[in-house]
Amino acid sequence: MNKRVKVFLVAILLLSTLIPLVYSFVHQIAPVVDAQAYDNIAMNILNGSGFRENLNVPLLFDTSIVRAGPGYEFFLAGIYAVFGHSYEAVWIIQAILHGLSALLLFLTARIVFRGYRGRDTIALLATALFGLHPDLIEISAMIMTETLYLFFTILIMYVFVLSYNKNRSLYYALLLGVLTGIGILTRPPLLLFAPIFLFMWITKRQMNRAILFIFACTLVLSPWIIRNYSVYHQFIPTTLIGEYNLWVGNISTADGGQISGGFNPLTTYTEKEGFLQLKERSRAEFFNIITTQPVRFIKLSLIRVVRYTSLIRPMGFWFYQTGLQQLIFVASSLVSIVVLFVSGACGAVLLFRRKESLIYYLLALAITAPIPLIPTVVASRYRFQIYPFLALFGAYCITRLIHGLSKEEKRVQLYVLGFFFIICLLDVILFWPVIQSHISIFL
Repeated sequence: MNKRVKVFLVAILLLSTLIPLVYSFVHQIAPVVDAQAYDNIAMNILNGSGFRENLNVPLLFDTSIVRAGPGYEFFLAGIYAVFGHSYEAVWIIQAILHGLSALLLFLTARIVFRGYRGRDTIALLATALFGLHPDLIEISAMIMTETLYLFFTILIMYVFVLSYNKNRSLYYALLLGVLTGIGILTRPPLLLFAPIFLFMWITKRQMNRAILFIFACTLVLSPWIIRNYSVYHQFIPTTLIGEYNLWVGNISTADGGQISGGFNPLTTYTEKEGFLQLKERSRAEFFNIITTQPVRFIKLSLIRVVRYTSLIRPMGFWFYQTGLQQLIFVASSLVSIVVLFVSGACGAVLLFRRKESLIYYLLALAITAPIPLIPTVVASRYRFQIYPFLALFGAYCITRLIHGLSKEEKRVQLYVLGFFFIICLLDVILFWPVIQSHISIFL
């Protein structure tokens, strides 16, 4: 790595850390809804009351079990144990984590694109696309799980690519198992990384690596699984957030996103019955929907595909922003999403055509991001897991664009643009009233 690359890298990493830090202290976003729940649970852990959100209700009626976790809540409790109940400490640590995530992505890119023309340029662009993305800067200023789980997502990806052609793969298999277990406890969708790792080792006839990975991952998850079984008398690897979304994402008023129509049957059910039988009831409701209303379920799933891949779903419509400030953020988010998704999709297609096994595995890891969301619920911030992968693929696409695309590569680019145009058009048609209401905010 030459001196010029190092200078650019340091500049990007400093900006990736300092901008979220400044953003946090300027806006000082108070925790509400999910953030408030995470904060309450963390304080209850610290006070010795356990993983509880509301101490005024019995444990079996406590909503902590349908919050994402428990990794983030224990992360917060650890910070509060050292620094007191300080949001400032959380902001600082999350800004540092975001900067470290950007660094790990740079290191990952240099391994993935070893031997490629413009490798350092690709790595720097990937770092910038991720580290300076407005959505990720904003979320790091909130008491939310995303910054921590993105750190683990990229760390797992880095260890995976680092180990791909290494002889010390037994050590890496163990490390991947530990990190994947921690990542799952932070955000359950990372569970879908495991089958891809196992498939690789099984096809390479490295069963000892697969067994070691399963052992390490299970070891990390076991204490929480045992705790949940002792409380709820059922197998719950993390929380019941998946079952929660499976039910509310397909109710009669569902529109592919969060609760629509102002009615949540799950809340009505749990206020009366508690959470002991929620898993079975949610799955029964979901099974009933897909068997009695299959066409409606397919339609909802297609709508969720549109919501996930649409370029006109920026972040920034939060409670703490108004006026010109909100307009600037929404505009920057919109531009960044267009650049990331278009370049990322184009880069993914171009890289797929190179027929390299490591790239195939990275594409498979990327594809796991939307899988749990398509049958359940899609929101803008739920797409963050795919951002690191899009940054890698997008950096490759942009570098190819700088060096000059071939006719075939230009054709690929046109196909990708056409796909996103159709998706955005469908999004406008399906959700015009919502779009209109958002536009009216600035008029």
